[in-house]
Amino acid sequence: MTTATAPKAAAKTSKATTAKKSTKSKAPGTGEAKPRYDVQQVVTDRIILALEGGIIPWKKGWTAYGMPRNYATGRAYQGINAFLLGFSPVGEYPLYLTFKQALDLGGCVRKGEKGETVIFYSTVEGKQKPTGGKGDDYYLMRSFTVFNISQIDGIEYALPEKVERTFTPNEAAEEIAGRYLGLSGAPTLAHGGHRAYYAAESDHIQMPPRLTFRSEQAYYRTLFHELGHSTGAAHRLNRPDLVNSGGKGSASYAREELTAEMTTAFLNAEIGYAPETEGDQHASYIQGWLTALKNDKTLVFKAASLAQKASYLIKGETPPSYEITAATPTAATAWPEQTTGYAQAV
Repeated sequence: MTTATAPKAAAKTSKATTAKKSTKSKAPGTGEAKPRYDVQQVVTDRIILALEGGIIPWKKGWTAYGMPRNYATGRAYQGINAFLLGFSPVGEYPLYLTFKQALDLGGCVRKGEKGETVIFYSTVEGKQKPTGGKGDDYYLMRSFTVFNISQIDGIEYALPEKVERTFTPNEAAEEIAGRYLGLSGAPTLAHGGHRAYYAAESDHIQMPPRLTFRSEQAYYRTLFHELGHSTGAAHRLNRPDLVNSGGKGSASYAREELTAEMTTAFLNAEIGYAPETEGDQHASYIQGWLTALKNDKTLVFKAASLAQKASYLIKGETPPSYEITAATPTAATAWPEQTTGYAQAV
């Protein structure tokens, strides 16, 4: 998720690659060339890691202060940089500075803080050829490390105001969530911060404030997703993929995320939210897991069965007698590739 530390950034805050040439240098003490820094691969790997951790960078449902911006210039980050910084877990305000910009403003990045990678393209004119004429122009890609203003001391910031929104509760959604959260021994729910997750150890659901969501449906969709995770706790449905998850990036984590997403779809349908308004998000989310786990043709059937059970538990209903569910693993017969040490589901 992070790419550099503050002390190193002072000496070197960018690396460059070109689409035309690649440069290799010898590793100290060896005759082998060091692998070229591939910023595109670094960024791609980071996106994949986020997706495997249940985060869709281009589908975040809440924001309090608009697009990520460079604090010194006021410019909003564009393209892939907007996505990379948009799902960064650091800081309440999406405002960033390079190490040098912080120094120029009289501040300093705290020692040991880790920054985020952003990229910048510039056009370089082709060199003059000895035989006459000019070579082709090419793009130069540079990667820079930026730090959230929460990681920088010594600057008196002029902070933006939150985007003002209104929130109209959905009665059906409130009834479903309220019934489940009102049960004895139910998970706790709190609003605050800029992350949404379920923490299994404390049986706690954390949600960003309601007014930071772009719409009521985005809020309830996120809430239902976290409620779905909570049903898998050991003292509820005892879902192995949550109780004994291998953590972010593991197959069990991906399966649990798919189950929570399908639970959301069931509950959205229950309260009457039109599928087409959320379908693109469900489709991209589910397709990602199916692609990553394409070797398991039973995955979608198992996840749908588990999600159906979760939705019935949240609604407080008993599955109908005609409900036929696929065989699903129990704690004693868990799917493989699972280890203990689950932290939280997002």
